[in-house]
Amino acid sequence: MAKTGIQVYGVKEDLKRLNKLAPDLRKQILQDAKAIVEPVVRTAAGAYPDRYLSGMSRAWTQGTAKKFPYDKTKAIKGIQVKVDTRKKSQSTITIIQKNPAATIIDMAGKKGGKTPAGKNMIAGLTMHFGGPSRVMWPSYNVNADQVNQNMVELVDTITDQINVALSRSNL
Repeated sequence: MAKTGIQVYGVKEDLKRLNKLAPDLRKQILQDAKAIVEPVVRTAAGAYPDRYLSGMSRAWTQGTAKKFPYDKTKAIKGIQVKVDTRKKSQSTITIIQKNPAATIIDMAGKKGGKTPAGKNMIAGLTMHFGGPSRVMWPSYNVNADQVNQNMVELVDTITDQINVALSRSNL
């Protein structure tokens, strides 16, 4: 599957600079960014069915980490928009799934199953729901044109606001 999106360089640095010059404006821009990706979040939330494979309604653990049961409400609550301006992060604005069961269901099979049970689960998910990514990337792809266009406009706004803030601060 082809990955889509836009890459704009300097946004992280601009957001950091804006946080120093006009923190309220930066906060508003981040709220605007979250609103821009809201259609993706809504599409993903609507894509989760009430149940997947029958065994996924029971508790599974891996070591001490609880992975299942799958719960649609928890899967929807697990969809989060994250803004990260750290230098090491690859993306500034990301939509992530924090629920372990929903993440496994979405991406199972991307690297292949390591155990017979894992291979069976992947085969069942693929047969009924398609290959990975089953929810998150398809939800983005449906909304990509609108999100990308609105993000470009937001980046232009950020640049304009940085210029205004810099001119006021005499830096």
